[in-house]
Amino acid sequence: MSKRRISDQQSARIAKKQKLYRQHTASEHNLPTADGLVIARYARHAQIESEEGTRIRCLIRPNLDSIVAGDRVVWQLESDGQGVIISRYPRHSVLGRPDKRGQLRPVAANITQMMVVVAPKPEISWSLLDSYLVLAEHLHLEACIVLNKIDLAAEELKQQLVRQYEPLGYSILFTGRSDTKGYKHLQKALDDETSVFVGQSGVGKSSLIAHILPGESGIQTAAISSNSELGCHTTSNSFYYHLPTGGALIDSPGVREFGMWHMPPNEIAKGYREFAPLLQHCKFRDCNHRNAPGCALLNAVKEGLITSARYNNFIKIITQLAK
Repeated sequence: MSKRRISDQQSARIAKKQKLYRQHTASEHNLPTADGLVIARYARHAQIESEEGTRIRCLIRPNLDSIVAGDRVVWQLESDGQGVIISRYPRHSVLGRPDKRGQLRPVAANITQMMVVVAPKPEISWSLLDSYLVLAEHLHLEACIVLNKIDLAAEELKQQLVRQYEPLGYSILFTGRSDTKGYKHLQKALDDETSVFVGQSGVGKSSLIAHILPGESGIQTAAISSNSELGCHTTSNSFYYHLPTGGALIDSPGVREFGMWHMPPNEIAKGYREFAPLLQHCKFRDCNHRNAPGCALLNAVKEGLITSARYNNFIKIITQLAK
């Protein structure tokens, strides 16, 4: 599947918008301002990277909403020498998870690609895999499935992924401890993109990133719990890494589900690539896609146009979100 590229016209438009935004901000605060990239967030501070490549720790103005890795911001140096983030540019995309109050809590911004990592162990959750792919569609991100740990018994899972997801246009990569070719393919897929790795705990997201960035000492990895086989969360703060071959990746906190709870069933259905063209053919506009007469999805399952596995995953997702 071809990767999205920003045209010269779009780049010029973005640069012009940023210049106007900086001029407006500078006139408000009467101090020189500069653009910066958020590398990591720590409570009321953030580490940013200046346009010259210098890393600076900045205070975040209380009136700003959440600042996360990947954000483009405007900052200035106060008279006391303290760096302060005073504004944030609009985001092109944001990935979030629910907080304790059920509100969306952003964890990464301005990503262009989602790498969905699965493995033979812990056992794959097919509905969770689909939920990540649906979210990628919803956010207009590239999506790539990475089957990690192929050195384990993974042939059946490998064939199932290829059979079910390759016809839908999803790229599938295979990685394992002794598979150097797989890592090369993975690195190539990351070029010129800002990627985020998602997946169940224990599938090896941080281990993959550590392999891609062997010089980074801050990446934590942990073995799967022998009791639960679910794995342990090893990443506490999202961190933005530049890739040596171009592009970037954001190592985000391990989560089981990102923010889909606010999406109605029909919006989730649109995230299924093979469902989207069929939805307009349902007899009723508010079709529940379960047992409604004239449902195009149910008819497509009967006719073998969409797989019962993907349809059942969809039903499982909307049922869980309705609880």
